[in-house]
Amino acid sequence: MALWRLRATVDDRPGFLSVLTASLALRKINILSVQVHTTEVGAVDDFLVEAPDELTAADLAGAVQRGRGRDPWIARADVRGLIDEPTRVLALAAKVLDESATLEEAIAALLGDCDISWRADTSTGAAGFTATGMQLADPAGGTLYVRRLAPAFTPAEYARAQALVALAQVAGKRTAA
Repeated sequence: MALWRLRATVDDRPGFLSVLTASLALRKINILSVQVHTTEVGAVDDFLVEAPDELTAADLAGAVQRGRGRDPWIARADVRGLIDEPTRVLALAAKVLDESATLEEAIAALLGDCDISWRADTSTGAAGFTATGMQLADPAGGTLYVRRLAPAFTPAEYARAQALVALAQVAGKRTAA
């Protein structure tokens, strides 16, 4: 069996998630965890699944589409994906607090495969996000730019990144005091 991360947008209506999960079950795909990210275009469901070794990313995408899922994003996962999300995020927060990880490292670990750059100029725009980018005010000054081609950023991911920034800001104030 192989571990995969799978994201798909599902209409946020009664029964639509069950259609998707039934389609996955027909391919013997076992759902190990799911996070739901509410967006303007529907619920973005982020699954960690276990699938038979012979299934490919295309097979999983087909199962998603047959289950009325849209915009599937699929990537191989490893056993670290089995750590539940609250535990993982709290561990990242602890690393920021004890300075065993920089804010940039923690954000990269939080959001997955992304590029982070920093600019001293804060006049390029307010904090915010798009499908492929985030702008975050760096507590140390300047702006952090986070880019990821896929999967698209969700409001929940932006809120999580903002919370890490706020935590780093509080930690910086305590260190200064």
